[in-house]
Amino acid sequence: MNRWLLRASALLFAFLFIQSVHAQELDSLLKLSAYTAESDLQKQLNQAAKVGVGKAMATRETPGILSVIAAEDIRKMGARDITDVLRTIPGFDIGQDVQFVSGISFRGNWANEGKVLFLLDGQQINDLLYQTVPLINNFPVDAIEKIEIIRGPGSAVYGGSAEYAVVNIITKQASSLNGVMAYGVGGFHSSAVGRTNGGVMLSQKTENVSWDLGFFQGKGIVSDQKNYIDQLQDDGTYTPADLAKVTSADPMNVNIGVSAYGLKVRGMYNGYKTTDPINFTKYDNYSADVKYDFKATDKLTITPQFVYMNQIPWAWGTVSDGGYALRARATRSLINLTTNYNVSRKINIVGGAVYFADKGSDLLPGNTYFGGSDFKMDNYAIFAQGLLKHRLANITIGARYEKNSLAGDAFVPRLALTKKIENFHFKLLYSQAFRSPAIENQHRTLAGKVVPEKSNVGEIELGYQFTPEMLFSINAFLLNTQNVIIYQFIDNSNEGYQNFSKSGSSGIELVYSLRKKSWNMNLNYSFAQANSNSTVTTYMVPQTNAQFAGMPASKGVAVVNYSLTKKLSWNATMIYSGKRYAYTQYDTNGDPEAVALDPYVLLNTFLNYETGGIVIGVGAYDLFNQKPVIPQAYNGNYAPIPGRSTEFVVKISYQLDFKK
Repeated sequence: MNRWLLRASALLFAFLFIQSVHAQELDSLLKLSAYTAESDLQKQLNQAAKVGVGKAMATRETPGILSVIAAEDIRKMGARDITDVLRTIPGFDIGQDVQFVSGISFRGNWANEGKVLFLLDGQQINDLLYQTVPLINNFPVDAIEKIEIIRGPGSAVYGGSAEYAVVNIITKQASSLNGVMAYGVGGFHSSAVGRTNGGVMLSQKTENVSWDLGFFQGKGIVSDQKNYIDQLQDDGTYTPADLAKVTSADPMNVNIGVSAYGLKVRGMYNGYKTTDPINFTKYDNYSADVKYDFKATDKLTITPQFVYMNQIPWAWGTVSDGGYALRARATRSLINLTTNYNVSRKINIVGGAVYFADKGSDLLPGNTYFGGSDFKMDNYAIFAQGLLKHRLANITIGARYEKNSLAGDAFVPRLALTKKIENFHFKLLYSQAFRSPAIENQHRTLAGKVVPEKSNVGEIELGYQFTPEMLFSINAFLLNTQNVIIYQFIDNSNEGYQNFSKSGSSGIELVYSLRKKSWNMNLNYSFAQANSNSTVTTYMVPQTNAQFAGMPASKGVAVVNYSLTKKLSWNATMIYSGKRYAYTQYDTNGDPEAVALDPYVLLNTFLNYETGGIVIGVGAYDLFNQKPVIPQAYNGNYAPIPGRSTEFVVKISYQLDFKK
């Protein structure tokens, strides 16, 4: 069955590509001009993106490898949660951490702890204890206006949680919505309810004043497999479990914002609870953000900002008695001052300084977790970045210096050359990036002080717009990480974080987009190979040194959308993932054993009907019932999370716009 699916997938990829190229008439190719009327694709490419830069730029000229996913794309694919969206982006995949908590991987590397920064309406979502973000059935995906993703380092601008990538999520309430919107989704397996999520947004905007309110809550499961036992966790006392009955993935988000005459205030609550057959894990994270854009002159904007974060992440315990094994509060008080100076139409300079203080407090009786007192560390940073738009190339030069009271300092420069020349564009990028140790990385050290990770990343992208509707781009990357922060468990009295000397990967990513009036198609392929000189033994598998545990080397994605009528559209998404390796059980010597996991093909389909502000969608996910597992991304004594069976999804939303 798998061989047939793989062959069929390869043929389908080839057929789609050949047909799309053939669809472009020779005459249109011969008469192509860079100044033709703006097509749907050009509108998408020319959208201004500000992520990672001080001045909004078209995606083909930003100093980073950028992916932008619009609300329309999310709606038409019928994405159930953020994982459905991220899996369609080159280089991204999902892995298990512990206790059925999922996290992000990127370019063949486990990236869950502090390597990928997640922002939701400008608020950091990464927790303060470990810098992680749980993903399964999380985030109000139907409330999203767009997602801007830097597929590459963001440390020079965003600091020590953006070593590999940045995922910037912008909701409708904080951007385009001027009215009210309600939405809901239900997911159903053959013998279990997969999820029931819903939310409402309310927003009103005038020229100088706006406010918005959003609420989202959901209830879901992690898997619907029956008779499950984790062979690595079983001590001989476990009984087979029906995961539809004993697992959960329950999110909640409250998002409130006010903006008036340059003053912007936002408060947010992010809650999440997940369970495996034995343990539960809870997150209760609050944040408040106040900033003011002071227009000193027409060219100079000065923005002071204060952020306060109060979190109880990774609070976990046993399901049987409800008691906590860990429950700690983490807080951050942050002050930031940023200046943005448009020297001229072609020169922009951004600079600033940041200070924050982190604190960890034990919330369990006895107050022993942090040694009977609060755990504290502080951090300050200065950064600057300049952009020069020259006729030969756009030149971006930036740097950040950051010092942590416990981890020491880090200096990371950034250089980018980008240019769009009629239909051709190129990007030459070099960045140093770092990951600053979080509270638990410093509190639970295995051997002395943990110092910041540091990465050297080189990237090149070449792209060409063949017609107003068709674009092809290819990029290559080389990523080397030193002083890798890794958790090691030797025995109950000998565990914690320490630095390993090096890790990383190299590879290529290809993107092909075709957007017609009535249909569009996006194809992408990504390949990542682990660096052969890696010293992180917990990432390794005995079968190969070219892949890390849980990571596919190859991934291919095809997304096709067709407008059947003005109101009815059909979408198909196909994701191919290559062979992976995962630790699944113990061998005869009592050591965790890695096995090869077969490649898989996910085929999803969705129908959308839109009329008068109402959108109704129905679809099916994993039509081939492949049930791809989610392996642990390192040798950490957890077997893979069993995959879900085919899920049938129903979505409905209603939007009412206020009269202007």
